[in-house]
Amino acid sequence: MPARLIAYPPETAAITRWIAVGGRLRIGRAADCDLVLEHPSVSRVHAELSHDGQRWQLRDLGSKNGSHIDGIAIDDAALALPCWLRFGDVHCDLAEFNDAQSNGLRLRQQQRRDFSLALTRRVGAEADHTRLPDEVLRGVVELADCSRGFLLLASGGDYVVRASVVLDPAALRSRVFSGSIGAVERALAQRQPVVVNEVARSDWAAERASIVDSGLKSLICLPLLDGPRTLGAIYADRRTPGEPITQFDLELLSAFAESAALWLLARSAVEALDDAPRWSTIVAGPHGSTP
Repeated sequence: MPARLIAYPPETAAITRWIAVGGRLRIGRAADCDLVLEHPSVSRVHAELSHDGQRWQLRDLGSKNGSHIDGIAIDDAALALPCWLRFGDVHCDLAEFNDAQSNGLRLRQQQRRDFSLALTRRVGAEADHTRLPDEVLRGVVELADCSRGFLLLASGGDYVVRASVVLDPAALRSRVFSGSIGAVERALAQRQPVVVNEVARSDWAAERASIVDSGLKSLICLPLLDGPRTLGAIYADRRTPGEPITQFDLELLSAFAESAALWLLARSAVEALDDAPRWSTIVAGPHGSTP
């Protein structure tokens, strides 16, 4: 049966690779590897995963920080699937799928692409600009397979809550949501998406008691950008197990967020926030960059 390897680089989206029976996958930091893990703990050419027609095999290729199977360091070993692998500090999940299961997962991916296109058309055609932030947020929550979230937009040097799903905007000021705000602050400061699939393996998320205590499984925060300007951010999370947020998902979400930023600008949603509650004490302002 084919196998799926899911790699969980810290602080970014998961990476998936399918390996056929009799196939081979070279793993490392170098650009010509089959699975590129851009993390300093991973060697340029780190390890090789292969199937000889009978069994799965993992061979370390002289890496600096080693390869591990279920926590045990190996040089060359047969695998019993499913199992956890680790290359340097990057954890991976390896499991076999029969043809029906693998085809189902690939079909799901195509369905998500189709859903993203349909959602983009639907939100882009929204005639009522006052509903646009809510529609954009719900789109991200659905695309990320999350259950709740909120959208912040810049206004007068502060950030304001413009939409929320299953969250009370007033409650977001409390310590219970400090981890969520921490994710927003990271996304705004880095001007890059923040993705956490495994809270326990995230250096910063695992230190946030509000994230750990609430039992969050996954979270994502997307900055809304217009060139050098930061318009705001969209945050979503879930507390139930599910498929990881992958690079494929992040590409769909980032494209949707980019379109959302244009829609929000075009329909003057940012300028319509004068009466919304201020968040200057929760999230740092956009460093003098206002719409």
